Amino acid sequence: MANLIITLPAQALKSATQLDYVISRDGSALDTQSSAPWSLLPASARAAQVTQVVLVLPVEMVSWHQVQLPPGAARSARLRAVLEGLVEDQLLDDVADLHLALQQPLPAQGPVWLAACDKVWLLDCVRQVEQAGFDISALVPELAPPALGAGAGAPAQLYALDSPQGPQWIYHSAAGLTRWPLQAAALAAIKPAEDVPVWAEPAVAAQAEALLNRPLFLQTSAQRALLASQGDWDLAQFGIVTSRGGRSFRHFAQGLQQFSSTPRWRPVRWGLWALLLVHVMGLNLYAYQSQAMVNQERRAMQAAFTSTFPKVQAVVDAPLQMQREVNQLRQRSGQLAQDDAEVMLSTLMQTANFPAVPTAVHYQSGELKMEGLQLSSTAMADLTRAMQARGYQLQAQGDALSMRARGAP
Repeated sequence: MANLIITLPAQALKSATQLDYVISRDGSALDTQSSAPWSLLPASARAAQVTQVVLVLPVEMVSWHQVQLPPGAARSARLRAVLEGLVEDQLLDDVADLHLALQQPLPAQGPVWLAACDKVWLLDCVRQVEQAGFDISALVPELAPPALGAGAGAPAQLYALDSPQGPQWIYHSAAGLTRWPLQAAALAAIKPAEDVPVWAEPAVAAQAEALLNRPLFLQTSAQRALLASQGDWDLAQFGIVTSRGGRSFRHFAQGLQQFSSTPRWRPVRWGLWALLLVHVMGLNLYAYQSQAMVNQERRAMQAAFTSTFPKVQAVVDAPLQMQREVNQLRQRSGQLAQDDAEVMLSTLMQTANFPAVPTAVHYQSGELKMEGLQLSSTAMADLTRAMQARGYQLQAQGDALSMRARGAP
């Protein structure tokens, strides 16, 4: 299973629209990055066995606004109407024509971020992707301001991007996202601190480095889209619904990635590894002790056997060899064993009450067989129970009855 991460165009999505996309097998590593017309992308994605799609909204298509929610508004059925009233004066467009999405999770108190974008444009993109047969697992912004509340105080960052409108600066801080032309005058207005990290696309890296007069980090649009797909934001709110299974998989993958890589989970990871190591060592110790006990019992059995039967030089199967030696002693002394024919016949005649005399009696290798008997099912069941109490097993086959000492081979 693979994830397809598509960066949406700033204009309407058409069959000839060129789209940048990323394919990731696990949602965290970049396996394929390319671009293709929208009409060809579904076939390429199916060839890569893509099952989930993340749509990335370009930075110029999303505006960000800080709002203060009234108490209880987050659980209100009229939350959308409340948000429209809060940002109506901050927007140039009619708020009814915009898609809105709140920061998730919401802080307990204080302002929160509200994202806004063109609703018609977004719904058209979502509809076309779904009609292509894909499950959309998330709608994420290419860049988003640091989360308010627990995330307040996050360090600022500066991006140099090559956009369709021309090279531009994107200043990412707790105050939001601001866009400026990639010019020295814009840097004078932004006034980034010397320790603010700067990320630049390769196409504008040389220009940005010359303006900043200091080193910067290269970051392709594909890398930025992959990072966006791993973020906390999902703009699928207020009527735009993505695949429930896709959202669950994305949240699970994000949680697994955070658990396996983030420093704050390192003590837990080390603890789990230590616990696993202790369990493995304990199992090995238990297996060693169990094997030692088995070997000790085997040596004790062999010692008892060889002391009882000194003529036996090599012990291979102690129980079988012991039974053979006991049988030989019994035969030499003239004693009858339980599986001898005389003992078996005597026991059977004392227990059974046959309605007729058997027509034939056979004995071979500890098995007594009589033919010509006609026993009812009730009589056979009673006889079987009685012989079991005396240590014998009975088996009926038509008018024949076989008898064998219990435990005999």
